[in-house]
Formats: sequence, C-alpha cells, structure tokens
Amino acid sequence: MLISTSRRELNKIIYTLFKEYYENAILELPNDIELREFAYQPFDAEMYVRHLSFTNPDELKLFLREKVPLHLYYSSARYQLPQAKDMEEKGWLGSDLLFDLDADEICDLRVKRFCDGMESLMQCENSIEYIELTKDCMENVFGKALLIKDILKEDFGMDAKIYFSGNRGFHVRVECHGDCALLDSEDRKEIADYISDPSPPYEGDVNSPGWVGRLARGLKGVRIDHQVTVDPRRLVRIPGSINGKAGLKVHEVKGDKFDFNIQSLSPFKGYVAFLSYVTYSLQLPDGKIDLKKDTVLKLPAELGIYLSLKGLGVIKAYVR
Repeated sequence: MLISTSRRELNKIIYTLFKEYYENAILELPNDIELREFAYQPFDAEMYVRHLSFTNPDELKLFLREKVPLHLYYSSARYQLPQAKDMEEKGWLGSDLLFDLDADEICDLRVKRFCDGMESLMQCENSIEYIELTKDCMENVFGKALLIKDILKEDFGMDAKIYFSGNRGFHVRVECHGDCALLDSEDRKEIADYISDPSPPYEGDVNSPGWVGRLARGLKGVRIDHQVTVDPRRLVRIPGSINGKAGLKVHEVKGDKFDFNIQSLSPFKGYVAFLSYVTYSLQLPDGKIDLKKDTVLKLPAELGIYLSLKGLGVIKAYVR
C-alpha cells in the first residue's frame, strides 16, 4: 500500500496511520470508565477537546474511528458527572495517585536548534528544537521510576505500575480506592516532597528502613513534576494510545529492565520516504542517521514518523 502527499498536507500520512492503528488498538482502560473524563487533541488543533464521557470501551472505540487523536487521555479522577464542563459540577469522587518523570529534567541532554529558513540561528523566527535522547539516560530515568515504585510499596503500602509515556519519560501510577483516592492536594504534596526531597530526622545504616537506609546506601530523592502529583484532577495518557510527540506507544513496563529502542516501541512498520528539513548527523538509540536538508531518505516507518513528529522533516510517501 502506497500513500503519497504534497507539502501542503504535512500530516495526512501520519493521520492515516494513526487512524488505522486506532481501528484495532487495544487500550488499557479503567474498570470504572463511566466515571472518568476523557480528552483528546485532534490533528488539526492545538487545544484539547475535553469533558467527554463513555459508558463502555466499545463506545470509546466507535468514537476514535471518527475522531482520530494525536494525543488521548482520561482523568485520574472519578466524577459523578464526568461530562460536565464546569469542574465543580462534575462531583469529584476521588483520584488515582500519579508521578511523572521526564528525561530532560533528570539527564543532561544535548539540545540542537535548527533554523527553519535561510537566516542565521540568531535571526531565526521559527527554529526547530531537537533533544537527543540516549539509552543510558532513559535507563537512568526508568531506574528512578523503579525507586518510586519501591518507596510507595515499602513506605506507604501502595502497589504502583510504571508506564512508558511514549516519548521521553515514565508515569508511575497507583490505582487508588478508599483513603488513598480521597487524598487532597496538600496530602499529595507531602508524598511528592517525601519522594523528591527526603530529610529523615536521624542517620542510620544501609539496613535501616525508609529513607534512612536509602540515604546510607547512596540513594537520593527523585526529581518529579510536582504539579502532576499534587493535582487530583490531572489527565493521564491512556495505555495503548500513541504519544503524538514521538509516535511511540504508551504502555506498562513490567520487570526491572527498559530498552529504549524506537523500532520496538513503535506500533508502525513498513518504510517511508522522508524529506529532511535539516542537515545533521543524528544519534538515535537505534543508531546513527545522516540527514541532509531537502534530501529524501528511505527510512523504516517508525523512524520516519518519529523524526517527522519531532519536526525534523516530513513523510512524502509510505509503503507497507
């Protein structure tokens, strides 16, 4: 199957591939789907469409066949009326507990800026920014996610799951019920502070419980996005959906290893004709790619989609 496009239709091929994906996508949805608010970002808009509600997975699946999402979310909160547009009218019933870890907040990453035009970078009005991720960095961030999971279990008795965000980070989630679900923002802030900036009142040895032992073993607090944890009404990416910033699938990471490999993390296969906007020798987790401005390369579809969504070029054709 071959799809081609003109420069005016930059997103048509990716849109078509996303549409085909969601026709058969297996999404990990909560058992209380009818209590969750859903939201998505369309391909042709900057704003999210929010306050959506579905009574069952089949209803959501039918919706996604008509409204193809660039990004897809549901609420960490449960509501009496999730479709209500006024947050106070929704009737908050409790929320899951979330932690967000982003590679660019934890690792010292190389940032490359390109100018979208002939002018110099200093005069550039529309620059392209690309952050080079490395396997070592993502393994480091995943290790931090594992530490949070261990802290939640050992110190709070909470069972957490780790999800790859589909781009450059991880989400740690606790499905909360009872007292956990009813934690307010201040309670959640205390947990976030405990994880990110531990300050136990005494010192101990490596066998001591909690942060006393962790600090003795050389462990440190984890840098997280506090706002994600503190906000009990946060939207969260749906496992099984695609992150529109990279074209990679959001999914649970089981075990204690994570391999950051674009080809294995992408749901897309085949090949694309990729027209580069930049000249640059790009180091990817999968290997090195030499890009040359205004030159077309044949690339595996997963890499071409990744680079296109990063703003480094456009897909001109696709073949399975």
